[in-house]
Amino acid sequence: MMDVIIKGGVVVTQNEKREIVDIDIGIKDGLIVKLGEHLSNAKSVIRAENYIITPAYLNGHIHFGEYYLRGYKESLGTEEYISAGEKFCRFFDEELEAIRTSSIDNVMCESIKNGTLTFFGMRGWPQVQRFGVNAFLGYPLMNSEKLAGYLKGFEKQFDSLKQEKDTEYFLGLHSLKWLSERELEAVRIFMQSHPDVKLSLHICETKKEVKYITDKYNMSPICLMDKFDLLNAKALLVHCNYLSEEDRELIKRSGASVAVCHSSNLKLGNVPCDVKALLEKGINVMAATDGPATSDSLSLLDAIRVTALVSGAAVQDLYDMITVNPAKYMGINTGSIQAGNKADLLLYDRNDLCFTYRNSVLENLVYLPGCRPAKILKSGKVIVDNYRYTDNVEVPVLQEKNRIISLIEGKVGMHKR
Repeated sequence: MMDVIIKGGVVVTQNEKREIVDIDIGIKDGLIVKLGEHLSNAKSVIRAENYIITPAYLNGHIHFGEYYLRGYKESLGTEEYISAGEKFCRFFDEELEAIRTSSIDNVMCESIKNGTLTFFGMRGWPQVQRFGVNAFLGYPLMNSEKLAGYLKGFEKQFDSLKQEKDTEYFLGLHSLKWLSERELEAVRIFMQSHPDVKLSLHICETKKEVKYITDKYNMSPICLMDKFDLLNAKALLVHCNYLSEEDRELIKRSGASVAVCHSSNLKLGNVPCDVKALLEKGINVMAATDGPATSDSLSLLDAIRVTALVSGAAVQDLYDMITVNPAKYMGINTGSIQAGNKADLLLYDRNDLCFTYRNSVLENLVYLPGCRPAKILKSGKVIVDNYRYTDNVEVPVLQEKNRIISLIEGKVGMHKR
């Protein structure tokens, strides 16, 4: 007997054929076990005749701890934004842990309600895990005031991270600019001794960064990664706005993946990554939100809408960037609706004004702003119903958010213009 059967929905499978079909979904022990017509024999049934069912989304790059920089300042460049973050942490040193904890809670609640159930982001432990999502959490390496404590003896610190269900840790370099040559060599040795560990970093994000690395090492950041044996299938290259043809060829040969954050880069004044040039080379590309301060929206549909408008990429390619492509890099059994995959599912109301024709489902999802799932299932369990959390997890989160806002406004007078 199955635990749950979802009956009668229009299912965006994201399988190898990218089929959109009317089919029932059978779920047992958190996994999709059967797809077919007229399924029966389950403990419970979800009637889905009025729903479009899609895989839950995977966010390939997100910053959890920067929620309270959202709306803090505008018209900042990337380097100015990093500096603002450092100043913010110094100013709120005594309250920083409470602010960080609340920030993670806010980011998670907002992201989940927008359909994201797999997160690949910096730090976040242990708060992220308490939401029961699929978590890839980055151990940060950055020679900065805020994160310097993670750098010394990082090998032992990384190995001591608590192993938890549905959690994998990766090495998160901020960028090559923020590490010395000696530190890069230490990363190279670490990665050779940890062949299963993934590595992610911001790279070729700004013209200043590319110039700094080129002037210092007489090669591009991508070539420098290759020199230190860090450019391979375990690498996730974030942003990649300023790539040469040689860089793209190196990425293709290495098997590395790329995460683009067009919303964030447009706001920060960077030229967005040329997605089509990457896709034409067969490079695995995913779309990501980046953090709530630079991207503002934590909806992956918003993210691919901006990518669509900037790049003109095909709708199916764009939708792959938040489903099957990140799942491929992460090596996780989600991102498509197939037997054996996690039952991480989104149910969109077909009567919502976002949707028009049945054969225009992907176009509607990608191009129309404001689409949110009415129901969300994590491992076969309904966690959002009628757009609301079933366990009221959001209530204390919002209460703490309001307290933190009052604290920040009281200390810096942000309510004054």
